[in-house]
Amino acid sequence: MRYFPLTKDRFEHQFGVRALAPSESIVEATDHYSEEILLRREALVRDCDYYFQAVADSTVAQHQARDLIIDSAPFLHGKINAKTGETIDLDHLQPLLEISRHVQEDLAIMSGDPDRGFPLIAAAIIFPSGWCVGDKLGQSVLTIHTPVPEFEDELNQATQQLMARLKPQRPVWRTNWAVRPSGQLDQSPIHGDKLRQRRAAITAENAGSECYFRVERQTLSRLPGGDILFTIHTHQSPLGGLSDEERRILLGVIETCPAETLKYKGIWPMRETVVQYLRKNIS
Repeated sequence: MRYFPLTKDRFEHQFGVRALAPSESIVEATDHYSEEILLRREALVRDCDYYFQAVADSTVAQHQARDLIIDSAPFLHGKINAKTGETIDLDHLQPLLEISRHVQEDLAIMSGDPDRGFPLIAAAIIFPSGWCVGDKLGQSVLTIHTPVPEFEDELNQATQQLMARLKPQRPVWRTNWAVRPSGQLDQSPIHGDKLRQRRAAITAENAGSECYFRVERQTLSRLPGGDILFTIHTHQSPLGGLSDEERRILLGVIETCPAETLKYKGIWPMRETVVQYLRKNIS
């Protein structure tokens, strides 16, 4: 995998924020660019209001986020998408929606106001892991992360400090991981029944091909007006595509991970079968 965030074979809460190197972009174009862009655009045509929402006063922040993405991504320089040959529509009334059609990342803008808890003010989320924009728009960072076990005690203070101290032109990044019962990138709530059926069908024999180790590369950037751009690029691999060492580490993490965290990550109902598969497939 391009990113494998687990380094120890025991579970631990990971904040893991690092500065993004000057040579690195907040958005990436991988070998899956064409197919993922097609999926994103199809979803937006099918039900744009489900995947994109914004509060009325977010337009300036959307413009700033779009411009930052264009300036950061080598394949978007000159406001031309070098991958598709298209010109980016700079007159679009929802700039974040327009730029989301050209990048593999899901995009969110958080208000820079710490007194309001940095609420979500605009987002284009097409490849989520179990949530949707409509459930989170207008909520503070703490409220958004209420479902995350021990977030308030373990990670909330560090998250609030990070967002308050984030400097312009000094983006940071981190990773988040899960194991999912499908390689489908869009795992929003509308697909919940389908995913539950797939999860129930996981066995120790098929887990290597049907279960996917899913990693989100997340970046945070301060916009000129003070708001914060949050990008999420999902990378994934079937468990059978991981290296022997990666499977060994993942086994140890799952075996020591608290039940509540496994439930939040969607692993709990298939924990035993995944553990059986991993035990059989490490040296």
